Amino acid sequence: MIEKSKIRPHLSPSQISTYLRCGEMWRRRYIEGEIIPPGIALIKGRSIHTGAEINHRQKIESHRDMKKKDIIEISVNDVETIKAEDGYSLTEEEQGIGAAKVLGQAKDRIAVIAGLYMEEVAPTIQPVLVEETFRIELPGGSHDLLGRIDYCDDQQRVGDIKTASKSKNQADIDNSDQMTFYHLAYQSRFGHPPAGLRMDVLVDKKVPAAQFLTSTRDEQDYEILINKINAVLAGLKAGIFLPAPENSWICSKKFCGYAPSCRFFRK
Repeated sequence: MIEKSKIRPHLSPSQISTYLRCGEMWRRRYIEGEIIPPGIALIKGRSIHTGAEINHRQKIESHRDMKKKDIIEISVNDVETIKAEDGYSLTEEEQGIGAAKVLGQAKDRIAVIAGLYMEEVAPTIQPVLVEETFRIELPGGSHDLLGRIDYCDDQQRVGDIKTASKSKNQADIDNSDQMTFYHLAYQSRFGHPPAGLRMDVLVDKKVPAAQFLTSTRDEQDYEILINKINAVLAGLKAGIFLPAPENSWICSKKFCGYAPSCRFFRK
């Protein structure tokens, strides 16, 4: 066991992507410790993820999925757990609708999407690892890489479950730094690369749909990721926290909880 005093600080895939999108957001979250309660979209994703995780964990031994109604109930009930532990935030539009109605609508959609997961995604997965945490030491670096993989299956594939409001395209998995990290983490842990990467997308639209994307990685992908990590570490060491570029999609009240109090945001 590593002594706590010898555990180095870490960077996660989400920290890296946050810094690259908006350094000021990273500064407020990870240096100032300002934690914004999750929005409705994030709550929906986390709740569905909870149901999938519980199903996957028991399936390692049982090789059978739980009942659909049970996973739906677990996922819907998780909304209240998140509310109690982390609170929640509403957009101006959602505030106009009212919290009770917005949360009720969210639970209705969670039930639908959790059902979609059980019908179309769960039967295609036989997990062998679930929510596995990986730490990768960076030789000569100030930080380690730390992340958690949704699942690895019996075909040696690394999988990630996502919820989205619209379908994704092949570039979303091919160019994902997060998926590159998962591939690298698997390689580091087992001494060989995974058979492939898989992204299971639960698309929350009028007619919900499941989408399956696959990809792989090579040494060039690793090199690109390491170059980005080194750039982030250099920026952190120098105390550089650039705001998001002008007209960036993330620089809005809808996508950034820091916007109302941000010195770089036009009110």
